Amino acid sequence: MELHFSTLGSLRARRGDRELRLNRARDRAVLAVLLVHAGRPVPVAEIIDGAWGEEVDEAPNRARGLPATMYRLRNTLAGADDTAGGGKVLRHVGKAYRLEVDPADIDRTVFLAELAAATAARRNRQPERAHALLTAALGRWSAPVALDGVPGPFAEHDRRMLAGRRDEARLARLELDVELGLALAAQPGPDPAAAVPHALALARAGRTEQALALLADSAPGSEAAALAARLRDRAPDLASWTPWASRTAPRPVRRPFQLPPDIADFTGRAALLTELATALAGPGPRWVTITGPPGYGKSALAVHAAHRLSPGYPDGQLHAGLGGKAAGTDPATVLAGFVRALGVEEQAVPPGLVDLRALYLRLLAGRRVLVLLDGAVSAEQVRPLLPAEPGCAALVTTGRPLPGGHTVTVGRMTPDEGIALLSRALGSRRLAREPGAARALAAACDHQPRALRLAASRLVVRPAWPVSALLSPARA
Repeated sequence: MELHFSTLGSLRARRGDRELRLNRARDRAVLAVLLVHAGRPVPVAEIIDGAWGEEVDEAPNRARGLPATMYRLRNTLAGADDTAGGGKVLRHVGKAYRLEVDPADIDRTVFLAELAAATAARRNRQPERAHALLTAALGRWSAPVALDGVPGPFAEHDRRMLAGRRDEARLARLELDVELGLALAAQPGPDPAAAVPHALALARAGRTEQALALLADSAPGSEAAALAARLRDRAPDLASWTPWASRTAPRPVRRPFQLPPDIADFTGRAALLTELATALAGPGPRWVTITGPPGYGKSALAVHAAHRLSPGYPDGQLHAGLGGKAAGTDPATVLAGFVRALGVEEQAVPPGLVDLRALYLRLLAGRRVLVLLDGAVSAEQVRPLLPAEPGCAALVTTGRPLPGGHTVTVGRMTPDEGIALLSRALGSRRLAREPGAARALAAACDHQPRALRLAASRLVVRPAWPVSALLSPARA
């Protein structure tokens, strides 16, 4: 018998007609995280942060408690034909867990898919289909609050996100009611908050007097009173007005930490690092282009600088490789990855660049995030990926300067920096035996980091070779 999961209300699991017992609140919190990523491995750290939070001091206790939680969930979800004790449903995959269920059996996933389909139907001028989809989506809610009673930061985030999507769906259906000429009640019901989307739908359909009648008894300072004041204008702009409950940007559960590992033997470049930090701390556009010829260490400088600067961006760091040549990576593909890293589930990722950009900016609102874009090809590729939030910043590496922002040009290392890089790779004693050969090798490499690392790597695997061996034409 198939498993079915309900999250739009209390978190419940059913196998056929039998409801499964999920008595422990923390078990429900872990299951909520797994359901969003159904069919994909979820790292242990992500499960722990989503269900327990990010308190570092409690990390050992949380890590020790997770296996017991997974054991209980396996037993709960196991079917009569599952001799592995739930292992077919909940699998341990390396340092991650994967819930093997069909997303179509999760009401949350179906709800979001129906909202996306309704949006597409409205764009394609199919109002009847859009109305039917919205009605079906809203009918999936069994209670006013999603994941009711489920603890943990993930559940809290998901409740806010789903509440906003539900409000958006209600407003969209009311607008379609008006558009299709369906009966619209004179009063929206006992809930005063319901008057706002109701009145907004009427106003957008040109029925301003009816909308004002709904808002006549609004309390001063309330959202309804603010909408009524807007409607009394001769030409009110309602295109961007959405109910307040839908305006709060969903806060990601986890902060993304996508930076590549720092460069272990990074050497020198002190002046460039200071210039980068100063440029990002100053007024104006908070993004920097790092440019220079191939092999001079643009990417290494950007990665090292990003690690040094990361404490100033506590809400996380995003990273993408943009290809570096020809057309490069499509910015829409990069943005889709970014919004997923910021907490948006796969089914809610919009398909177009414009919508992706809007969602990206909404997710960054009020946050401090550093974005590292490596190997940019053109300004057109980079522009949609740049954050607009004053607290955010971006580092962009490219072969040529891009308009806007601040540009840092990477050149050759100084002779002292070149020797220091060789010393870190080979050891100071080895270089001390041949100081002249070391300086000559650094010069032969034109003091370029890539060439110096290649030369050092050849010597590292040949400890019997003197440094001068690479200066020999036969071995160079």
